[in-house]
Amino acid sequence: MYRPILLCLVAACAAPIANEKPRPRGLRADQHFSIASREGERAEELTRWPDTRPGGDGTNMNQERSAGTWFGTWDTAREHRRLAQVHSSAAAQLQAEYEEACGEMPAVVVSVSPLQRYAVGGSPTANGTLVLLSANAGPPDRLLATMRCHRAWMMLGHTDMDDCPLDLPGLQVSARGDASGVELTMTVKDPSLVDELRRRAAHDLEAAQHRRVSSH
Repeated sequence: MYRPILLCLVAACAAPIANEKPRPRGLRADQHFSIASREGERAEELTRWPDTRPGGDGTNMNQERSAGTWFGTWDTAREHRRLAQVHSSAAAQLQAEYEEACGEMPAVVVSVSPLQRYAVGGSPTANGTLVLLSANAGPPDRLLATMRCHRAWMMLGHTDMDDCPLDLPGLQVSARGDASGVELTMTVKDPSLVDELRRRAAHDLEAAQHRRVSSH
């Protein structure tokens, strides 16, 4: 008699929400906020449900026995509040990481990958890709700082970054530059993501070319 009800409850809890699908590096800050809000609202709903059992207050896990029967309570509202706090904390952490990485960088700089701004060429390597950038991208330390900032900005959830190589997990980047330009060597720890890294790098090279054409 209870099996179908339990299955429905499990299905409802596990049903994915399209805009909360984790990205390669996990949930974005806006997704965490959305989940936290939903969990908080659910906790409030549950606290308003009356407990009609004799002596029950719906706030403890104690079992009571009466006339040979027993019942227990499970405070699911408390669990929803805990999840709301977990996701709120995760969102706050991502915001703090963004502020640390970007400081006072203007949005016009933060929101565009340096690869799309400065890439002029590239080629695949044995375990990743090489991207050539114009001299305007340097010096390398400033370039790497801007890349870290853009990577942190993406985790706030402003836009879809399915084609950005900087949004892959386990990314490793080294930069070498001189007056003629900057070479970026990009690899990923997971060998299964190498082809995806190359695809995304090629996408940014194409986007950089379009930006140059449109600016003339």
